[in-house]
Amino acid sequence: MSAKKAPPLPFQGLKVVLGPFDLSSDNWRWNRPIPDCYNLWVALEGQAEMVTLGKTYPIHPGSCFIFSPHQKISGKSVSLQPFRNFACRFLPLDGNGDVLQEKVERLMGVETSNFFGIRDLCQAAMQASRYEDALATQQTAGLCFQILAQVWRDAHMPAPKDPDFLIHQMMERLRNHPLERLSLKEIALEARMSVSTFSRRFLAISGESPMDFAIRHRILYAQNFLHGSCMQIQEISEALGYSDIYFFSRQFKKATGMSPSEYRKSGRDHSPKPALSPQH
Repeated sequence: MSAKKAPPLPFQGLKVVLGPFDLSSDNWRWNRPIPDCYNLWVALEGQAEMVTLGKTYPIHPGSCFIFSPHQKISGKSVSLQPFRNFACRFLPLDGNGDVLQEKVERLMGVETSNFFGIRDLCQAAMQASRYEDALATQQTAGLCFQILAQVWRDAHMPAPKDPDFLIHQMMERLRNHPLERLSLKEIALEARMSVSTFSRRFLAISGESPMDFAIRHRILYAQNFLHGSCMQIQEISEALGYSDIYFFSRQFKKATGMSPSEYRKSGRDHSPKPALSPQH
């Protein structure tokens, strides 16, 4: 049986009417309708709730909306933490933009499957928009279209609700992207859990704490660099995000039983101790 596929967007591009914006507020409130355009909206930080179309939506980092023209909205923060969101008002360039209005309920409160990916696209769109030339206009529109496409995909292919799925997703991210230096708070945010809940579930599934898991895979990368490149140990340390080579060396020796220089000379594979078997 073939995997489920998302339908294509009903238009090939968009025109940015206003924005993009990166908005932050200590006491966020919103109580006004959308003007005569669409609004691509992504929550980046904080907790809030949104009321629209007769329904209340909880908002946290990764909550996404594609608002239709003249849609009535009200929203407010529900925590003391500052609230931050990305917004871009746009019009479809061609095709049937009315499909967005026909699917409006499906496009409310979409939980993105790739929060860091969307966050990075939002930041890139903001950076591109700072240049006041025709190329910047093209770049910004293209980046906003990518964000829109990801929200559209997530709306039609929502991630499983099983919280352990999110843990496995984060394990895969840490395993495949060890050069990313993410804090425990950032990782838990993407999994939409508190730090304590995320840490407890991660330990139960992997046999390691999130940080120990991340360090182990970072050290595996260091081993590959030491045996497969001519990079200096200082360069390897910096490439892996360590600002202190001595701290890197201590972590490496704790994981492998050898210092980085000893490991390079040995020519042998001293991998970090494997994680405990997953518990179900």
